[in-house]
Amino acid sequence: MPTHRGPWLLVVDIGVPLALFYGLKALGASDLTALVVGVIPGLISSAVSLVRERRTDLVGMAVVVSMVASTVVAVLGGDARLLLVRNAWVSLPFAGITLWSLRHPQPLTYVVTRAMFARRADVMDRLWESDARFRDAWKWITVWWGVATIVDGIIRIVVAYTLPISVVPATDPVITVATIVALQLPTIVLLRRSGSWHLVFAPRRPTVG
Repeated sequence: MPTHRGPWLLVVDIGVPLALFYGLKALGASDLTALVVGVIPGLISSAVSLVRERRTDLVGMAVVVSMVASTVVAVLGGDARLLLVRNAWVSLPFAGITLWSLRHPQPLTYVVTRAMFARRADVMDRLWESDARFRDAWKWITVWWGVATIVDGIIRIVVAYTLPISVVPATDPVITVATIVALQLPTIVLLRRSGSWHLVFAPRRPTVG
């Protein structure tokens, strides 16, 4: 399922927090202070995205809530590691919801992708109604996304509580990129095997005349 977050947002969400964390650490700030300040750019970019899109984005809202909640809990508890696992607060609930959606007529990955690609909604609806291979592809995509995000959450928790605090922020982009690749490649393969990838995601050719 393609992602809608642009490269500049990834810079704000990943690059700027890392620069702030290690910059503040070099100036003598505590781990907790550096982490809290590093959360601010990602929180602002997520909030701006929600306002700009002017629609309910459950994933975006979950990210904002997890950032705020983990920051409050970490500050009140004085434990920087509680802030390091904030992304797992999104990954694990998301995995549960994703797998639970298999009990519904249309799984979450299909519903979210259909909403993101509204111009292809009519094509996706026709394929869903008429093509069993298309429906099976999305069900297996949903299983894969659920399992992969469980693994993502577990890895983040283990890393946050086993490695030195100063090392953990640098591992976050690595885990994020690895998870994105792990999610995207099987999605592309499954949809191509179903014969429907080009119908849903290929650029539309402009009509002549």
